[in-house]
Parts: sequence; C-alpha cells; structure tokens
Amino acid sequence: MLPLGHIAYTWAGLTWLQSRGHARTVDYRAAALAALLPDLVDKPLSLTLLSDSGTSQGVCHTLLVQGLLTLGISRFKPRWLPYALIGNSHLLADQMWKYPQTLFFPFSGKLDSWQFMGTPRAMLSAYAEIATRPAILAVEAVGLALLGWVARRGRLHHRQGIAHLLRTGRLEGNPQEGDAECE
Repeated sequence: MLPLGHIAYTWAGLTWLQSRGHARTVDYRAAALAALLPDLVDKPLSLTLLSDSGTSQGVCHTLLVQGLLTLGISRFKPRWLPYALIGNSHLLADQMWKYPQTLFFPFSGKLDSWQFMGTPRAMLSAYAEIATRPAILAVEAVGLALLGWVARRGRLHHRQGIAHLLRTGRLEGNPQEGDAECE
C-alpha cells in the first residue's frame, strides 16, 4: 500500500470508531504517523544498513517487532496502545502474509525480497511498477474515496477544518472524551 492509502484507511477507521463513541482520545496526527511508522523506519534502513537485504519491508514489518512494541507500550504507556495497534494494522494493509519470511523474521532466517530496493533509484522504480498494478490502483482508489469521506465529515475542505485538525489532532465535529457534547 502506498503512504496515502495507509493514512486514508487509518483515518477512515478512526472516524468511524469515533462516530460510535470509541477511540475519542486518539489524535489524527499521531495516528497518521503510527500508520506510516513501519515504512518510516524500514525504508531508510533498506537504503543504508540493510541495503543488501533487497527489500524495503524490513524488521518493522515483522510480527516479532510489532508484538514486542505492542507489549512494551501496553506495559509502560497504555494510553499509546491505539497507536501501536494502528502500527500493527500496517502489516495487514501491506498483506504481509504474502511475505512469510519477513513476517516471521528472524525465525525464518531472512527477509523476503521480490525486487532489489537497496538504492533510491531501485526503490523508486519498484514503486513506479507497484503503482501500475490494477489491484493496487483499486485499493488506493477506495482509500481516496475514504479520505474524501473523512475530509467531508471533518470539514477539511474548509480552511478552519484543516486548522482545527492541525491544532488539535481531531476532526471538527468529532467529540473527544471530556467534551460537553459527549457528556
């Protein structure tokens, strides 16, 4: 999944949950960061320390790292647990079950690599190829539609809606725990 898709699906799920009275304290800005975190760590690693692995889905795309991160957060920073779960959902969005060696690394012995991505040019070429696949285009189109729904619901088509999101981390009209409209 492309970066915008990760954010779109995360924000749509969060908007839906908040409209039903759940996850009211989750910050959309932090949720976007959590949705991208495995890529924000693994992409630079694949261009530097792990360039020989040939993949851009490295250690943060493994069950071990996601599990340890989630356990650590639930133990030491429980209020961050929604963000850990959002990071976990990145593995679902990237369909990591199709890459079992990466998913079960280090127990599998190596990371899956469908195409070398150890240089910026190779990574851009791979993403250009991915972006032409009909299945990816369909998933990303649904993501854009979901993002449109979130934007409309949060009034992000107005300057004040965007300012509210950037200032508070939540959408206009989505109640947060402690707001008068929630009580």
